[in-house]
Amino acid sequence: MVIYVVLVYAFVVIIDPYGLRKQGLKRDFYVCSVLCLVSFSLAFALAMHWEIPSPSPLIVNLVKALF
Repeated sequence: MVIYVVLVYAFVVIIDPYGLRKQGLKRDFYVCSVLCLVSFSLAFALAMHWEIPSPSPLIVNLVKALF
C-alpha cells in the first residue's frame, strides 16, 4: 500500500505544476512544487507510521485522531 501512495504522489508532483511552468507562471510553479513536496513528505511520514513533530499539542491530537 505504501508503494501505491508514493507512486501516486510522485505522479501528481510531476504532472500538477507542469501546466503552470508551461504558461510562464514561474512563481506559481515554485509555490505549487514546494506545497506538493510538503504534502508528499507528510503523506510518506504518515504511511511509514513515523511520529510527526509539532509545536502544538492540539495539532498532534488532531492528526492522531484522524489516523
